[in-house]
Amino acid sequence: MAKIDELSELLCSELASFEQHMKRLEEIHSQGIHLDTKDLIRRLSSLEDTLDFEKNEYERISTELSNTIKEAKIYPKWALVVFFGSLSLNVIGIIFILIY
Repeated sequence: MAKIDELSELLCSELASFEQHMKRLEEIHSQGIHLDTKDLIRRLSSLEDTLDFEKNEYERISTELSNTIKEAKIYPKWALVVFFGSLSLNVIGIIFILIY
């Protein structure tokens, strides 16, 4: 029975507190004080636009870098042709010197 009394007392105090808060909210509402979120919405919209721009720039740079890496080669073709051509001539020259 003591628990029920404690719970009912707690419930009554919570209801009284709730009624006080409701009265304060009604006073604020009657005074005409309203929350203005237009500035917050404008700033969030600006931030969203900035983030979209930064994301697009990042994707563009990433794509360009990826394409550059794909097109990059360690050695140009003409350098490889010259190297293997001179290597072949050297091997032929050494064989020719060893045979004669």
